[in-house]
Amino acid sequence: MVDLSTVPLTALSIKSKQVICNLLNPTKYIPCENGLPRDWRGLAHLSDLEGEIMPMLSSHPDPTMFILQTLEKRGKQNLTSLQDMLSMLDRWDIIDDAQDFIEEDAVKYLEHLQNSQTTTDAIEDNVDAKVLTVDDLYRTRQGLENQRYDAFVLYANEDMDFANEMIDKLEKYNIKLCIKDRDLIGGITFEHEAVMTLISERCNRLIVIVSPDFIKSSANKFFLNYAQAVSIDKRQRKIIPCLYKKCALPPQLSYMFILDYTRVGLYDFWGRLRDSIQVPNTLQNGDIKVQSLKDKEDTIQIENKSQYGTTYPETETLQLKKCNNALDHQNSDFVAQSKLTKSTENLSDSVTEKQKRNGFLKWTKRKLKLKENTKKRNFETITETLTIDSLPSLPSLDNLDKLSITIDTANAATNKSKEKISKKRKTLKQILLKS
Repeated sequence: MVDLSTVPLTALSIKSKQVICNLLNPTKYIPCENGLPRDWRGLAHLSDLEGEIMPMLSSHPDPTMFILQTLEKRGKQNLTSLQDMLSMLDRWDIIDDAQDFIEEDAVKYLEHLQNSQTTTDAIEDNVDAKVLTVDDLYRTRQGLENQRYDAFVLYANEDMDFANEMIDKLEKYNIKLCIKDRDLIGGITFEHEAVMTLISERCNRLIVIVSPDFIKSSANKFFLNYAQAVSIDKRQRKIIPCLYKKCALPPQLSYMFILDYTRVGLYDFWGRLRDSIQVPNTLQNGDIKVQSLKDKEDTIQIENKSQYGTTYPETETLQLKKCNNALDHQNSDFVAQSKLTKSTENLSDSVTEKQKRNGFLKWTKRKLKLKENTKKRNFETITETLTIDSLPSLPSLDNLDKLSITIDTANAATNKSKEKISKKRKTLKQILLKS
């Protein structure tokens, strides 16, 4: 049951008004108990339209319609007040005949009122520039960033069947692909600009299905050249060429390794294509990376939520604590092992360096000792040759004949002997100094 007191008089449809007007416009000569006429004149009296308006209403072709429109403009009356005025005029026949029409008008009015309360939000600036795919639309509503893709599939329209086969096989490996005919939002002003943005900023790879029809397309050549420029600028392996049909390769692909679909034998085309796309974003460089405690807690929380909702049982909480303790122990063991390894390496380096230094010192000492022994042996040889005992015995002067020589001659002989002795002393001193 509809509450007519909440529905204004403007909710009446033309059909309902015509039913009321057809029953109130005819003149009724017998008044009701309160003395009011039982036609439009009584309605005018209850609506406070007496005075100068009454002569005009008398000549109006539809006075009841005029009264109803006047009441709508005032905005003070509702459907319940209209029924009360008709009951005061003893016009229960009009109430009974128009009841179904009035209730139908009230229901429609309330439905329109409810629909009008749910309005759409205004589009913010730069939203359309960011929303390029259907995935972007759903993620923007959830307050998330734009969708990223593993690869963008570029193909000719004639190769649609092979492209659909590739999409079905790759998406089974949970590879997120972007396809222009499937994912782009309708009404994008510059389609080429949107595809360029997806290739350069939102897609990690570009899968190119090479065929004679692909080479004929100028748009595909443009996107291929653009992807090559992006790969050179970012120093990334951007393009993954897949030869679908034999043809002359474009110059951009002539120096690349191409996955050949036409190749037979043990060549796993789909497996190699999957591995070419699924490349890790970061390299570990040989370092052992232990998962952090927070990441482990988040992983366990996600698994527990999928099983038990937003609350965790006590057993899952205990399991989480055990996992945290084990992870802490694993982290401490890893740190201790790394420190031990580092100290061992430093110790081995220091021992090796010390051994090298000791070996060099021993070799130097051995060389100096050998040189010293050589010098000592040379000195002993020289001294042995210069000892008085080893010199030949000189003849005695007693047996010599006396010579009649002058003093000058004797002095000259003495000087010569002194010079010889001094020369020998200098030679000996030089030998000693050198040793």
